[in-house]
Amino acid sequence: MYAMKTYVTKGMLALAVSTLLIISCKKEQSKDEQQQQAAEESMLAEAKQAVNEKAAAVAKFEREYSSAAGFAAARSHNKNVLQVLEHPAFFKTFIAAVEKTGLRSTLSAATLNATLFAPTDAAFAKLPAPLNNAANIAAISDPELVNSLRNIILYHLQDTKKLRQQFAQGRSSAITLKPEESQNDHLVYLSNSFGLLLLNGKSLVLLSNINASNGMIHIVDDVLLPPVESLSQVVMTYPEYATLYSALIKAELFGQLTGPGNFTLFAPSNAAFAKLPVPFNTAANIDTISDPAQVATLAKILQYHICESRYFAWDLGHYNSIVTMAPALNNRVTGLM
Repeated sequence: MYAMKTYVTKGMLALAVSTLLIISCKKEQSKDEQQQQAAEESMLAEAKQAVNEKAAAVAKFEREYSSAAGFAAARSHNKNVLQVLEHPAFFKTFIAAVEKTGLRSTLSAATLNATLFAPTDAAFAKLPAPLNNAANIAAISDPELVNSLRNIILYHLQDTKKLRQQFAQGRSSAITLKPEESQNDHLVYLSNSFGLLLLNGKSLVLLSNINASNGMIHIVDDVLLPPVESLSQVVMTYPEYATLYSALIKAELFGQLTGPGNFTLFAPSNAAFAKLPVPFNTAANIDTISDPAQVATLAKILQYHICESRYFAWDLGHYNSIVTMAPALNNRVTGLM
């Protein structure tokens, strides 16, 4: 049965806020300690505000959806996922994308038994043209773009029918129906915390457990886009990471961020490196390093910025520290919450 129930309660929010609180020391503090405490308090206030804003967005959408015309028809369990999404009309762009990519038969099949994260029209409107509305999608003629759109739709589908409460707490990942074309590009990453569920660290589940005859629907506020670049490719792309690029090459860590696995990179900008002493302060100086001891020092610095696990910004509010690739005696990034 479809459950019109929000999974954000006052108790959950209280728990989220209490989880983030830091107890201030009563002893006299130095100026640096006071500045650090002020920065932490500011960060915690921002985290609390983010939780509250997302919870409010969930509550607002539930009200809008439940009052929309045709809501009663959407509750009928003998409708497949596409028929459910036609009532009410929040999903015209998604339906147009399904039609354009030839996926109607897939999503209408009685044997589908899938979980669908369905983006709203407002979610598609955040994308650039021609993916931003139903009319533009219907007019697409480029076969390559149609194939890309097909993969985007499949990236919203998991081959198991799953209720909201069945998702693991904390961080997890799930295989989608998108074919794997490059490493991890068929996986979606879930962050289930503070009574909220986010996908790929950004897309918020607005409403859960809409039951259809061939699947379970969860409505999301951002279109999920499969990753297309490795961390090393991202570093190469942006000029503000030119020094980081040189440092990764010199320390022989660049290839590791190209290979298989899940990583988190806390990426220092050129301006951040400029605060370090010579020869670690610019790309040109790093390129000239030949002393093995300096190369080893640079490697340790960089390893302290890399985690061999995937953390989204939303996830970091759970941890006082996380383990990095740095040597074991000094391998934790602290002060995350």
